[in-house]
Amino acid sequence: MKKGINIIGFVTALLLFMTVVMKSNHLPGAGMVMALSGFAISVYLPFFLLYNPNGSETPVNSSIKIGALSGSVLNLGITFKFQHWPGASVMIVLGLTSFALIFIPLFLKYKLNNEGSERKTLMNTLGASGLTLFALGLLFKIMHWPGAAVMLGLSVLFLFCGYFLMYLLDKSIDNDSKTIYLRKAFFSIIIGSIVATCLLIDLNRPWFKQSPAQAMLEREK
Repeated sequence: MKKGINIIGFVTALLLFMTVVMKSNHLPGAGMVMALSGFAISVYLPFFLLYNPNGSETPVNSSIKIGALSGSVLNLGITFKFQHWPGASVMIVLGLTSFALIFIPLFLKYKLNNEGSERKTLMNTLGASGLTLFALGLLFKIMHWPGAAVMLGLSVLFLFCGYFLMYLLDKSIDNDSKTIYLRKAFFSIIIGSIVATCLLIDLNRPWFKQSPAQAMLEREK
């Protein structure tokens, strides 16, 4: 198991590195390497998230399994979108919806069962609400549905002015644990924001074809 994860991780990292090198130098075959790297990430992500270093002593929580599957499907959708292949919108919708409406509530329930204080209950609820709003806001933005700006704006308030602020001020958590956790959390947010920004930049047109009347209105604008 460990050897397999290391091999898949090596191949994924190599393909991603080659994608950057080939794309930046406009070399032929860069698109195919980019597609392969997307498939490799979708395979590696579940192994990475579901790997249990303690063996069978600590079973993997079911919410983590759903999160790994959601991330894999979402990454495939992003790969298909960048390659302009059909089916991208379906996978992106499934990935973001399952992440926001299944994974986050289950993970919040798991956290609340293990942390009983009212302060941490409020803190974790704010964090889960912020992540849910961000995922749904991103989905609404991709699909050009109304309300995306409101949800994305509220996600910032819930996450940073609510969850992270309360976590930083929580005196029951020692500074070393805070530093370790926040490094991972902020790094994940940075990577996720970069991916979301790249995806939104690529979305310069609606997912569904416009009618002739809509196209004419766009040209008049």
